[in-house]
Parts: sequence; C-alpha cells; structure tokens
Amino acid sequence: MSEILTINTEPNITPLPVYGDEFHMLRQKMPLYDSPLPNPKMNELSKRLEMTRKLYDGIGLSANQCGIPERVFVIGYEDFNIVCINPKVIDESDETDKSREGCLSYPGLFVPVKRSSTIDVEFTDVNGQVQKMTLSGITARCFMHELDHMNGVLLEDHVGPLAMRMARQRQTKLIKTLKRNVKKQKRLNEQTAN
Repeated sequence: MSEILTINTEPNITPLPVYGDEFHMLRQKMPLYDSPLPNPKMNELSKRLEMTRKLYDGIGLSANQCGIPERVFVIGYEDFNIVCINPKVIDESDETDKSREGCLSYPGLFVPVKRSSTIDVEFTDVNGQVQKMTLSGITARCFMHELDHMNGVLLEDHVGPLAMRMARQRQTKLIKTLKRNVKKQKRLNEQTAN
C-alpha cells in the first residue's frame, strides 16, 4: 500500500490509499453499481478518487485500485474531468495504436499496450445521467485502461512474460535511480542549510 501524503482539501474528505498489484481486488470483476444516483456516498467517493488521482499525478484511477469494490473510475487532465459509473465501450475503431502505459498500482512500470485509437463509450455520471462520448488519443487509452481494472484485467495481461520481465527490470532501475536522486537532493539540502 502506498503512503498517503497530507494535502489541502475539503473538510472531512481525505485521499485514498492506492494498492499495488498484489491486492486481490484488482483481479476481480466489479459488479454494476445499482444504488440510485445522486447520493452522498458516490459524491464523496468520486471526490476522494479525484483527489487521490491528483495527489499521485495520474490521469485515471479506479475505485478497486483503492480497495473499494465499486464499478467507478475517474479520468482527468488539464480541463477534462469525468466520473464514470458503470462504464462501457459501445464501439471501437479498427485503427489501433500501441503505446507504453503506466499504472498507479505499478509505480514506475511501463508496458506497450495495443488499443483502439477511437472509442464510443457510455457511463452514468454522479447525478445519475447517462453520458455518451466519443473518445480518442490518451483519453480513449485511459478509459480502456480503467475499464480493464473494472474487469479484473491488469497491465501484465497485455504483454508476454519476456516483455513483462524486461519492463520489471526497467522499473527496478528507475526506482533505484529515483532513490539515489532523492538521497543526493537531501544531502544537498542539508549542506545548503549548514
């Protein structure tokens, strides 16, 4: 489980922990959310998911990554923010794109994943309104990635064992480099303070 940092936020709303790939809920298909909307529970959950997504500088985050067995995820960057309850892909383009993807549950791990370039999607928002959109580029990729989480599919399911082993080696190297850089910066800060 990742450590949660303190950030300024609304009263009584706190970020959520993000669980790694060892967490069993990431392998489970999330059931449809069937409570009437809007409701205070989903409003609070969506705010906490969004806050956690921003805290970890992610583009998307699903509830089950945080140990909450609900079929909901958030996507956000720049001025685009959506909460997707019971999301589904209605149609996909034949045109595909293969790009590296990361995941907040796999810090520092990036694997090449082939996905449709454009998708038509449907989901319910926090107000209970059904939304239909056509998404492309990074937004389409993120929607499909988060939908994978809703269906118990992980990054490693998109690549073979060799590609995953190589990605894990790059992940380990990146984490070691980051740790060295943090230690180096800490020493510099201590020297500057003295």
